[in-house]
Amino acid sequence: MPQVSRSRLASIALLSITGLLMAACGDSRIRKLDVGISKDSALKVLAQGAPAGDSLPNMYKHGQYLVDGKIFDVYFFDQENRKVWLNPEVTDKELTPIVIVDGKLAGTGWNYMDEVSDKYRIQARTMAQ
Repeated sequence: MPQVSRSRLASIALLSITGLLMAACGDSRIRKLDVGISKDSALKVLAQGAPAGDSLPNMYKHGQYLVDGKIFDVYFFDQENRKVWLNPEVTDKELTPIVIVDGKLAGTGWNYMDEVSDKYRIQARTMAQ
């Protein structure tokens, strides 16, 4: 069996992790969003492909916060259109946070949400996970 160098193993591991992270936030609807677009426009893009009659299509849950005079709407996008009251076992890693500040898209993803959480003390992650 041929030996594999540590650097080669590290490179393979890094590529694997990068691939997993990109797959987690790789939904094409997320990639279509641009920072600064209106909340309504963002929700319309994210609703594509969802069944009619859903008031928040493809959103697992939503929270609204007033901090330092700013209104934060945090939506948790779920490409499978599950809802928290029907599927409470969905984990954070299955969701993508969508952060709207004062009606405009401010950012997406857990890295951005973690920055917002640290700065404004908004609890977004599920404590049990």
